Amino acid sequence: MPKAIVIVALIALIAVMALPPAYSAPRECTDAHMREMDAIIANMTDRTKKKEAATALKMSKAEMKKGNMEGCMKYMIDAHTAMLTARTKSH
Repeated sequence: MPKAIVIVALIALIAVMALPPAYSAPRECTDAHMREMDAIIANMTDRTKKKEAATALKMSKAEMKKGNMEGCMKYMIDAHTAMLTARTKSH
């Protein structure tokens, strides 16, 4: 994936995630999204970024459990960033 596309996608993701929730927890800070993230991270091939994403997701889950949605989102953004910047295998 070209670097410019990754940068644009990352900026868009951060912008959307930075918006305050209107009335509930952000969609990213739900058990359902955490399960999705676990599955995506499990399939990552870049070991360094996989570890980085898993660590950030673990922190995000801990903050969600405390009810700290701001903290949950901070670490969720870190997890998404690691996923977006991971090297991929070319076929």
